[in-house]
Amino acid sequence: MDLTISRKSQLLHKLVIVDGFPGCGKTMLSPIISSFSKVERMQYSPLIEQICELYCLKKIDTDVAESMIKMNTDLLIYDSMMARNANFRPSDLSSIFRNQPIKHIKRLFKKGDELIPAIIKNEEPILHLTTHMLYPSIDLLERSLKEKLIFIEVVRHPLYMIIQHEMNIRKLDDPRFQHIRYVKSGKEYTFYIKGWENEFDISNSFERAIYSMKWYFDKVQQNTNNSSMTIPFETFVKNPTDYLKAISCSLSANLDKNVKKEMNKQKVPRDHLSDGPALDIYKRCGWQPPQSYSEEEEINIRRELVKSNVSSEALSVLDHLSASYEEQHLSA
Repeated sequence: MDLTISRKSQLLHKLVIVDGFPGCGKTMLSPIISSFSKVERMQYSPLIEQICELYCLKKIDTDVAESMIKMNTDLLIYDSMMARNANFRPSDLSSIFRNQPIKHIKRLFKKGDELIPAIIKNEEPILHLTTHMLYPSIDLLERSLKEKLIFIEVVRHPLYMIIQHEMNIRKLDDPRFQHIRYVKSGKEYTFYIKGWENEFDISNSFERAIYSMKWYFDKVQQNTNNSSMTIPFETFVKNPTDYLKAISCSLSANLDKNVKKEMNKQKVPRDHLSDGPALDIYKRCGWQPPQSYSEEEEINIRRELVKSNVSSEALSVLDHLSASYEEQHLSA
C-alpha cells in the first residue's frame, strides 16, 4: 500500500529565509533582519538545504520533502525558544552575542518543553534562516510553509561573487561542506553540477565557478512565479529605504532603533559598495580591500583577474551574465 507522508499540525509562526549565491551579501542583510522585533537570530540549517538539494535532483518524494521541512522548521523554533543548540562562539555570525545575548541566556534557565507551544503562540517569534542557493526549490518551500514563509533572495553582480565561489569550488571535496553529492560514471559531483558534468570535468576552478553561476542564474530566471522578494546588493546598500519598508511590512515589525543600530554596524547606507565591515570571516572568503574607489574600475580589475585564468568561452559566459545582471538590476 502506498503511503503519503504528512505533517498537518505545526508550531512555526513564521519563517524568514535570506537566500542567495555565495558572496551575494546574505550576511550583510541577515543581521539587519534579526534586529527586527520578534525575529530570531540568524541560523543555518544544512538539513533543510539538503532536502531542497535532493528535491532538485529528484531524489526525494515531494510529500516526504514537504513534511520534513515542516518538522525541521518546528524543531528549529522549538529549540531556539529554549536556547538549545545556541551558538556561543563569539566570532561566528550566528552567535547569540551578535543578537540580544541576554535574551538567549535567560532562555537557558526558563522552563520549557511542554510550555513552549503556548509561548510560541503568544510571542509569535519569527524563525530566521540564512541559506545557500535554495531559489531553485522555492516552489517546494512555498508548498510546505504557505503563508508562513517570507523568502528574500539577495542578488549581486557576478564579478563581485566569483572570487569567493572560486575558493568554494576548490574545496568541494572538503568533508566540512554539507551539500548533497551524487555519483555519475564513477565520479562524484555536487548537486548543482547536474547536467553539465562534462564541462565541469574539463574546466579549471574559475571556469567551474562561472558555469555554476550560470546554472544558478538560469534557475532563477526560470522560476519567477512566486512570492519572493529580490534585493540587489548594490541598490540596497546605497538606497535601502524602500526595501526596508517592504521587509518591515512583511514581518509586521517597525523600523525601530535596534534596526537602525544594526544598519550602522553593517555600514548601510554606503557611499561605496565596498565600504562594509572588514570582518575576518569575509577575508577568509576572499574579501579584499578595493583597489579602486571607482566601481566601474573595480569591476574591470576583477574581470581582468578572471580573464587571465579562463578560456574565451568561459569569459563570454561571464560577460553575458554580467550584462544581464546590469540590465536587470543596475540600469535605473
